[in-house]
Amino acid sequence: MQAPHDKPCTADASTPTSFSAATGLVGAYGEQLFRILEQAASGYVLLDSQNRVQRWNEGYLRLFPWLSPLVRTGVAFESLLQFTQTIPSQHSSTIAQLGALSNAHRLLLAKQQTSLEQQLPDGRGITLAASALSAGYTLITYRTIAQQHSDSLAFFDSLSNLPNRRLLLDRISHAMIQSERTGWRGALLNIDLQPLKAVTQGAATEVIAGLVAEITQRLLGCVRANDTVARVDEAHFVIMISDLSPDVELAQLLVERMGERLLESLGAPYLVNGRSQPLQAHIGATLFGPHSRSATELLSQAEAAMYKLRDEDPKGLHFFKPEPQLPAQRQQMEQELREALRLGQFQMQYQPQYSQQGEMTGLEALLRWHQPKRGVVPPRMFITVAEESGIIVPLGLWVIQTVCEQIALWKNDPQLCALPVAVNISLLQLQQADFANQVEQIVKLCGIAPRQLLLEFSAAQLQNATHDNLQTLRQLAAGGIRLSLDDFGAMPTSQNLLMQLPLFQLKISQSLVQRLGPNNASEAAMQAAIVMAKQLKIQIVASGVETLEQRALLMQNDCQQFLGYLFSVPVPASQLKSLLYSKPTHRSDPLLAG
Repeated sequence: MQAPHDKPCTADASTPTSFSAATGLVGAYGEQLFRILEQAASGYVLLDSQNRVQRWNEGYLRLFPWLSPLVRTGVAFESLLQFTQTIPSQHSSTIAQLGALSNAHRLLLAKQQTSLEQQLPDGRGITLAASALSAGYTLITYRTIAQQHSDSLAFFDSLSNLPNRRLLLDRISHAMIQSERTGWRGALLNIDLQPLKAVTQGAATEVIAGLVAEITQRLLGCVRANDTVARVDEAHFVIMISDLSPDVELAQLLVERMGERLLESLGAPYLVNGRSQPLQAHIGATLFGPHSRSATELLSQAEAAMYKLRDEDPKGLHFFKPEPQLPAQRQQMEQELREALRLGQFQMQYQPQYSQQGEMTGLEALLRWHQPKRGVVPPRMFITVAEESGIIVPLGLWVIQTVCEQIALWKNDPQLCALPVAVNISLLQLQQADFANQVEQIVKLCGIAPRQLLLEFSAAQLQNATHDNLQTLRQLAAGGIRLSLDDFGAMPTSQNLLMQLPLFQLKISQSLVQRLGPNNASEAAMQAAIVMAKQLKIQIVASGVETLEQRALLMQNDCQQFLGYLFSVPVPASQLKSLLYSKPTHRSDPLLAG
């Protein structure tokens, strides 16, 4: 049933002018999105606001070979669908499949569906998914059923087909760069819907999918075409708005007006299992503009504003303000922390560290607090109180005990048993006279190799450390426990001071990584850090890597290890196994291969 065809008109990733019509979109989203799409085993096609073809890859033509002589930049996509339906065939089943394929595409373009499964004439099953991009562009991706898990592009949330956290961070980074150039401000809105988790708990998959689709449509109906709506987890959506205004007050006013539209739209009842179900939106917002620090920090600010609103007021929109805690609030937080430790409300998550070749080489243990009334409380909202009150001492010991017990559980796992795990410690813990003995005792009782535990402290703590503190660290290192220096490069740290400790690892500061750019001061500081680490024969890790550009610059300077949301979010221990079998998205990009 294949029509004879000439040499296909394809997307040549090596020819930068192949898709000049999509130049505006490339500028908005970053060429790396297309570089990855070009190399995907599955197909994709990019359509403009009038549904004309602008970009595609070889995978698309492998799935639909009869379209090879017709596909070209600017051709109406509808003409391709009509041609598909007119291909002669001796089998009525094939004619029906081709008709169903064309109709499935029309449903996607009409936004009546976000993803559909269909069968190709050769018997393969495929999933078609449509994603709305800025300026009215539509991206349709194709994945064979067998490839969906191993070949996921990992840019879009599987249920809503909205950008996920990884793609959102990339877009925020680009918006920040644009803001730095133009002076215009943007905003992030973190939206929490209550009680979404309770409503969806135990519900059928199609019911959950229908509710998420309804929420998605309402969100998209409130924003502009060039804004980004993302789904970052089960109950949270994030909106990124760029180019609001160079004036802070006007930008804030525009965000408040959007907040009003969102509250009105999201507040209307939803139909769930035949019943009307209300959901209440809490919106945390933060502005960004010239000199904003990082995409991750902006997300954290919007999240903190959302939690503050949810704790204090049943609805509305709240802007982030770095307000000091009132004495009464601090005292309440301290009491809740003591109660949390007693009742076991803390949990550990683990963020993988990867090599240049994409192999998982280590883990960072991260503390999470699941408070019954507040939900998940971000560490930045309670760690300072824990340190100032002294709660960090028993809490920190609990973290080390929990991590060592987890390492012991991995003892018989051939892949996880060799991974070292880094645990943050505070200066207050080091000041305890028996700290080293306590840690050594935990390691011994858990029956793990001391080298599997990395104790991590910051460069600022090292600057303030006393002789006794350094001696405690040396004692731990002498017992086989490895030492890691975090936040390196955020402040001047002398080589002589570093040489006083048997360090195993240096972690380049996240704030330094996030400001990386060709030929700027941050790149020079990063280069100096890597050179110093090599001179001292210390492993160096870049933390907070969020974009492919950051990773490329780090690799050009021979950084060997990476940690950040570009590779993986922190996950519970139970999910680490699946990450071992999934390739980080960046590994499919030949331009950045190690």
